[in-house]
Parts: sequence; C-alpha cells; structure tokens
Amino acid sequence: MTAVDVSICIATYRRRHGLARLLESLARQKIPDGLRVEVIVVDNDPASDPADPPAAGAAVPGCALRRLREPRRNIAYARNRAVDAARGRWLAFVDDDEVVDEGWLAAYWARASEGDCDGWFGPVLPRFEAWAIPWLDESFFTRRRLPSGTSISGADARTGNALVRRTLFRDSGFDPAFGRSGGEDTALFRGLLARGAHFAWCDEAIAHETVPASRQRPGWLVRRAFRGGCVHARIERGLGRVPSRVSATTRSALGAGVLLAAAVALLPAGRVFALRALVRAMGQAGQAWGHLGGSFSEYGD
Repeated sequence: MTAVDVSICIATYRRRHGLARLLESLARQKIPDGLRVEVIVVDNDPASDPADPPAAGAAVPGCALRRLREPRRNIAYARNRAVDAARGRWLAFVDDDEVVDEGWLAAYWARASEGDCDGWFGPVLPRFEAWAIPWLDESFFTRRRLPSGTSISGADARTGNALVRRTLFRDSGFDPAFGRSGGEDTALFRGLLARGAHFAWCDEAIAHETVPASRQRPGWLVRRAFRGGCVHARIERGLGRVPSRVSATTRSALGAGVLLAAAVALLPAGRVFALRALVRAMGQAGQAWGHLGGSFSEYGD
C-alpha cells in the first residue's frame, strides 16, 4: 500500500457540476514538496452509474483520485465509506458545493506539521450566484472566523472544511442516525472533544460555499434553524447533558415564544430585524422538538 500523508474525503449526491468545480479547485492546489495526497470521492446516489467518472475531465495533478459508491442513501454512511478507504495519516474534509483556495491544503499542512493538535478547521465563506431577495443581506449566511491557533468547541467543528488525524476514527465514526437530518459531523466532533480531543482554527485554509438562489429565502433560513435546533438537542441528549427533558423542553419552548413575540414587535423596524428574531425562535422551537424526541429530515429522496 502506497504511503499517503493526506486523504481528501468528499461525499457527493447529485451535484455533478459542484463536484467538478471542487475538483478543479483541488487541481490548482499549491501542494508542498514531498506531500503525498489522495482524493476520495464517494457517490451517495443509489441511481448513479458506477462506470461514470466523478466529473467530466476531472483530474487532480499529483494526487491519486478514487471514486467509490455508497448505495445506502445516508450522508453518514458516505462519509464513513471515505474514511474506511482513506490511507492518509490526516483526513481533509470538504463539501461538494464548495471550492478551496489554492493555498488551502498548504495552510493546513503547515499547522498539522506543528504536531500539537488533533484537528484543524477553517472558514467557509459564502459565494452567491445571484441575489434572490435584495433585502436579505450576507449576514444570514456568514459564519464566524477566529484567529489561527484558537482552540475551538464543537460549534465550529464541521466537515465542510477540516483536517483531522486519521487515528481519531479508530473507535469513532459518523452516526447514521443523523444521516437524513444532518449534524453527523457536529455529533462526531463534539463527542471527540468530550473525550479529550484538541481542535483549533486555521484561518488561512479558506473554502467558499456556493449559496444558490433557492437558499436565499426566509423559509429556507427558518427551516434550517429548526433543523439545527433539533439536531443540537439530540446531540446534547446523546452526550448526557440533558438531565431533564421536561425542563429542557419547557425552557426551549418559552424561549421560542419570547423570540416569536420579538419578531412581531420588530416588524416596524424592518424585515431583517424581524427575520433574525424569527430564525432564533425557530432554533429554540427545534430544540424543544428535539428534546421531546422528535427528528427532522433535511435530506430527502
């Protein structure tokens, strides 16, 4: 078996053009001398043809490119398939609706070479195809950035842009119970943090996420917030941090009610202010639903 330093793991589902853009950005990487890299693409579409290439003309110079299939429709199974096939000492994760800067991998490798961290996570900046609703500003889609080297919690640990040690997966994996709701990455990394893993931020490893017009809608933001709240509650329960479901449900429901009232009160001040309060309210409502044992399907057939 050929020795590999970094395995770049990509799970994809019916995003042929997005995957092509991602692979093109990987082909432009300025890979440090001597760094051995492979790219693993796992297709999670049961209807896909195994004989099809991952993208027309796709090639990543200097990297072995392997295409695998995971016919079980579940993002956690697809990610685990990539991890199981990986040969690298480090695993890099990036999504199929993203592209990465040419210095992305080099920035991560410089940090990994310091040897004092189990994983590094970087910024994902929104990239808009076009503005669907003029008054909906970028703040609804931006995530916080941190100084490089800052230790991070589970809130900033996700597979959208990450480099983690392969050894973390010896006794851990992505939980298929989150395969349709999403949040399998947050659940995994928060569990690893609870067991003593050390993660930090690498602000120089930049990825860009395409935000299509279909996501630039108040309805999508509200739905996403509800899903996020539900997943958060499920993870908290799984980690044993919810001593009483009744009190947790009551607290979240009350928070949702207060924020809904605030959203109505803020309407005269402008739709942006009202929507921000509504999104937070739906996050609390999702937590209440999650504490009650409810689930939410983000990824349907």
